[in-house]
Amino acid sequence: MFAIWGLLVLAGIFVTVRFTGLIDHMLPAGDPPNIAFAQDMDLPDARNFFITCPADRLPTTDRAMQSPTFKASVASLTEVLIETAPDHGMKLMTDVEGGEAGRLYFLARTPVFRFPDWVEIELILPETGNDVSFCLFAQSVYGVEDMGQNEKRTRAWLADVETRMGQGS
Repeated sequence: MFAIWGLLVLAGIFVTVRFTGLIDHMLPAGDPPNIAFAQDMDLPDARNFFITCPADRLPTTDRAMQSPTFKASVASLTEVLIETAPDHGMKLMTDVEGGEAGRLYFLARTPVFRFPDWVEIELILPETGNDVSFCLFAQSVYGVEDMGQNEKRTRAWLADVETRMGQGS
């Protein structure tokens, strides 16, 4: 009987902390990683990230995929990225210190325990033509393994972006 009461008390504490927003304050996200995207970039030792870039910038790792290109303006791609992000548990962070033009920073939190993950995007302007692309780096703030969650979220999000843009390659 004592064990049942103990479990009920713990469940009550978890529900209170989780659904009042206290857990977001208990697990702060800190600052985004501010990645310098390149084929020879330093990747984290922890397996808690996923990266997507065009082929000429994509580092060699099993936690990566080539990013799609779109025949669209940077502004329209940015708009679709921002509009579809909340469907995948991400919020655009506009108050990132040191944020640069052409970069977007999203904060994602896992559904149950609200662990924070940073998603950073660098938009790549076309040198010729109108094929716009981007590099994306998603990394968990806590832990050394994300059990594939950053990859799963990124692939689902990019599938939605490609559907909304009506094109992708």
